[in-house]
Amino acid sequence: MTTRRALVVGGGPAGLATALALRDAGWDALVLERSADEGPSGVALTLWPNALSALAAVGADKPVRAAGCPADGNQIRAADGRILDDVPGRLMAERFGGRGLALLRADLVEALRAQLSPGMLRTGARCVGWTEYGGRVRVTLADGGTEVGDLLVGADGLRSTIRRQLLGGGADPLRYAGYPVWRGIARYDLGAAPGLLTMGRAAQFGLFPLPEGRAYWFATMPLRRGWGEQLPRRVWAARFDGWHAPIPQVLAATPDEDVLVTDIYDRAPVPRWSAGRVVLVGDAAHPSTPNLGQGTCQALEDAVVLGRCLRDDDVAEALPRYEAARRRRADGLTRQARMLGRVGQWSNPVACWIREQMIRRAPAGPRLRQMAEMFAFE
Repeated sequence: MTTRRALVVGGGPAGLATALALRDAGWDALVLERSADEGPSGVALTLWPNALSALAAVGADKPVRAAGCPADGNQIRAADGRILDDVPGRLMAERFGGRGLALLRADLVEALRAQLSPGMLRTGARCVGWTEYGGRVRVTLADGGTEVGDLLVGADGLRSTIRRQLLGGGADPLRYAGYPVWRGIARYDLGAAPGLLTMGRAAQFGLFPLPEGRAYWFATMPLRRGWGEQLPRRVWAARFDGWHAPIPQVLAATPDEDVLVTDIYDRAPVPRWSAGRVVLVGDAAHPSTPNLGQGTCQALEDAVVLGRCLRDDDVAEALPRYEAARRRRADGLTRQARMLGRVGQWSNPVACWIREQMIRRAPAGPRLRQMAEMFAFE
């Protein structure tokens, strides 16, 4: 039997995990990564039990766990430190099969790259378009070269070249979420700490422990598009003066070079992720705001499900099955994340008080069932 060849555009977590899943399904997968160097971009991210289950399915969970630091539960606090919600690590392990894990994005990419077979990754290969013909797909690269395969997977993120050609860029605009996110790595030892989200008036701050006595944090506040990059650090950091410890201390322990700011965008869910022999995964399919911490998690789920669908079925049957299995879940989380992002921008004192009461008084049973559904992936 002739080996089927898949071209995966994008060498981030989504593309690398997809290549591993396709290899396990009997495909010859080639990852085309636009960056010419070996160093991946980004700061850090969080993985939840569903992501770790997906990584286990492609044989990459152990090296990823070794590179990360588990959070001892999950908390939501008010700016003055009052606990609004608390899910201990023990309860997470019992109810959801594991805890959250924070790690550098570079370490996740390195762990996934280490699982690839020789020749599965080509760097400095920027895709500028594709053509489908006679049951095959040809990818055109910026240097004039081409690659041909039986399947093309767009794993090239929020501004996906593959998505733009597949769906038409003009009818599929980016949506600005109304805020930037500052992310940083602090030389600050949190010890055995839970993952933390602190909610104040028109501002939020997240905090997770990292290995080697470091901490990963992120901060948001409503701003016009493009203002986050222009705002001096002393101005946006002052927004968190007076917030509960160790937020001011963590910010003070973060060098300027370890802070990255990006405006946050998503896209409205679309009716299809595939056509012919072309399919989308991860942010190329369902870009989401980061409020649930599920962006990378859902991308890893996509990779595993796509690989399973392509194990035995031909492409014409497999891609609709993949979409049917994934779209409702991923699109639902995209909508939920956007809604939570809006709630996090509330500035009216009465509205913020109501938000705190909603979180504090939410019945434990339905709340835990909702988390269990989000964190479940078999």
